[in-house]
Amino acid sequence: MKKNMDMYEREAKSFRKLNKVAKANGVVLFGSSFAKAIPVCELKQTFNMDCNIYNRSLTNLSVFSAEKLLDDCVIGLSPKKILLQLGETDLEQGYHAIPEIINAYEKIILKLKSSNKHCSIVIVSVCENASGIYPEELNKELELMAHRTNCQYADISPAFSNDSPCIKAFGLLRFFMMDKISFYDAMRLVNV
Repeated sequence: MKKNMDMYEREAKSFRKLNKVAKANGVVLFGSSFAKAIPVCELKQTFNMDCNIYNRSLTNLSVFSAEKLLDDCVIGLSPKKILLQLGETDLEQGYHAIPEIINAYEKIILKLKSSNKHCSIVIVSVCENASGIYPEELNKELELMAHRTNCQYADISPAFSNDSPCIKAFGLLRFFMMDKISFYDAMRLVNV
């Protein structure tokens, strides 16, 4: 865990420097390895989105280490929306039970809400991963937690079975990133 925190601190230091030139009131994606792999800048252009999106995800980030990194990775950007995709590392490592993961997650949400009452938070599901971990039980608990904490819930679990999981995940998440959804986007969202 100490080794991981040193690695996280190096990445957080880099994010602090980037945050100095970033614009406030954007969208921040904060998560672990899957979220980090999403090329948000390229996909933002591809999907013609007009908001600032910052990916502040870290490789193998544990939900138990995430709270210490919020100031540098998320809060420093004064975002209007935060997409949290945590728990995958903890599920893969198997060191903690799901109730412990949810408890740590709720502390993160509390800290984010206390730092910015007007920011909306989206809890993003965890995808199945290459190691064969199926996160259905964790995702059920994440959805319940989202409702309990007045957050939105985004289910991106179908993305893993896609040929391009990161692109599919972004496509699903973009509706949570936008302030306004066009009629065309709304119809695509409901698959009409």
